[in-house]
Amino acid sequence: MMRISAFCLAGLLVAAGWLCTVPALAAQAPTPAPAAVQAAPAPVDLFTVTGVRVDATAESATTARDQAMLQGRPQAFQKLFRRFTASGVWGRQPQLQDNQLLRLVRSFEVANERRSTTRYLADVTFHFNAAAVRQFLRQAGIPFTEARSRPALVIPIVAGAQSYDPMSAWAAAWRDPSLQQGLVPTILPASDAQDIELLNKPDLAQSDWASLAPLARRYNANEIVLAIAGEDAKSVQVIELTAQTRSAASFAYAQSTFLADAEAVMEKVNETWKTRASVDYGNRGRIVADVSFDSLEDWAKIRAQLGSTRAVSDYDVLGLALHEAEISLSFFGRPEQLRDTLAQQNLTLTNSGGQYQLQLGGTTAANAP
Repeated sequence: MMRISAFCLAGLLVAAGWLCTVPALAAQAPTPAPAAVQAAPAPVDLFTVTGVRVDATAESATTARDQAMLQGRPQAFQKLFRRFTASGVWGRQPQLQDNQLLRLVRSFEVANERRSTTRYLADVTFHFNAAAVRQFLRQAGIPFTEARSRPALVIPIVAGAQSYDPMSAWAAAWRDPSLQQGLVPTILPASDAQDIELLNKPDLAQSDWASLAPLARRYNANEIVLAIAGEDAKSVQVIELTAQTRSAASFAYAQSTFLADAEAVMEKVNETWKTRASVDYGNRGRIVADVSFDSLEDWAKIRAQLGSTRAVSDYDVLGLALHEAEISLSFFGRPEQLRDTLAQQNLTLTNSGGQYQLQLGGTTAANAP
């Protein structure tokens, strides 16, 4: 554990030529990602709720429209609340008056609008004020997370086939944009020459993490979801694989569609992530960590990633040397939640007997043990 004064730190930076190069490094364009990673789903606005169907009848079209929006706002807020919270706390959702909801909604858009002299129907998209929603949930003492996980690689398999067919109706259902609205984005295999050997295994549904790890690395996924659906879409089995765990669940319906099956699978996958990642913002912690890095550029990346992690309330640099630093980091929630959240920012936090180490994921600093 090192302690370096501000005077020594400044001298070290100047001697290494770092002080004058920081702005230049900050201005550099990010290094292009591998093709498979670039194919991952684009970020979405998690504070936007789409597809809220409203239908109201009143003595005039204007009054019907107002009543329809009065119906739509609580529907939209419930969807938002459930997006960020695990099902175990859904019963704690505060019941808000309309004037309270109005303060949380930033704007809205209307599509498929239909009206008569007394009736109003439409599909509404509500844009919520992110800062206001965060503050509200924290003040209400609701554990939640808005941290998106790294993509889950989904391998849809039709029961009986036991291998991946990218042209099947089941695979097509997974390309629906609505499945990207949750905290766990999904990505499908490209089914190119690099994937085909693994995807054509006759016992693909029985695979474990070790056998599919090359696919996970290629797509920068920390989870693989084997989704096995019946040919009639009335049943689906989901197997979630990570480097540490394997879990399975099954669903059966009298009537269903492949898209509805995919939504059920993603509800389960999102629930797993939210249960692990939801943060109680009334619980605060602090750790001191040794940071390892290979270059000033890596050190700048680490600081930028820490700054963009909402579970991190603040941090101080206690010492800095050529390939290492020491930081004091304050955070919300539990240390294991901080570890999981940082992992989504490509930061690896480890704890060895109370001694914390932090570095970029997948890298080893030149002076690391």
